[in-house]
Order: sequence, then C-alpha cells, then structure tokens
Amino acid sequence: MVGIDIVDVSRMEGIVKRFGDRFLHRVFTGQELEYAGKKVRIQETLSGRFAAKEAFMKAIGESAGWKEIEVLQQGGKPYIVFRGKVYREVSISHERRFAVAVVVIR
Repeated sequence: MVGIDIVDVSRMEGIVKRFGDRFLHRVFTGQELEYAGKKVRIQETLSGRFAAKEAFMKAIGESAGWKEIEVLQQGGKPYIVFRGKVYREVSISHERRFAVAVVVIR
C-alpha cells in the first residue's frame, strides 16, 4: 500500500501560532520535537513529519493516534515506528512553502 500527503508550511505555522504547545504535544512525540528544534526551519520539519503521519495512515488504511506514529531519523533517512514495528520505506521532502511525504507498506 502507498500513502502520500502534502502540507502547506504556512498552515502549520498558523496552527502552531494559534494553539502552541498544546497542539505540538498532542501531535508530536518528544523525540520528534527535539529533532525539529535543532533545525533552522522548524516549521518545514514539523510539516514534513505531519505529512508522514498522514501518509502512513493512508497507507495502512486506518486512523491512529498522532503520537502512536513516531517519525524518526537515522543516518539522514526518516523511518516510522508504529506499535513497536519499524517501517523504513518513508520519504519526506520539503521546501519553504510545502512539505510532502510518501510511505510504502509491503
């Protein structure tokens, strides 16, 4: 199965401005927030992680809690941990305006 999602970075910025930490801690794990916090363009990174979570749900064909889907990084490559299982076929790309993610589950 394949899932894809795209996020407008300015939309993510608006949500974070409006809801702040309440939104961030509801959607992202501590490790995801720590990783994003080290980036120059935090909102692009968060948008990419959000897109990956959405793409993953589309690929598995079911909804899940935001924090059940953890998007991590190893050697410059993203991967997803969901209910103890690792999914490595994840691609995230972003530029100043949009972030996109694709997840393939075999």
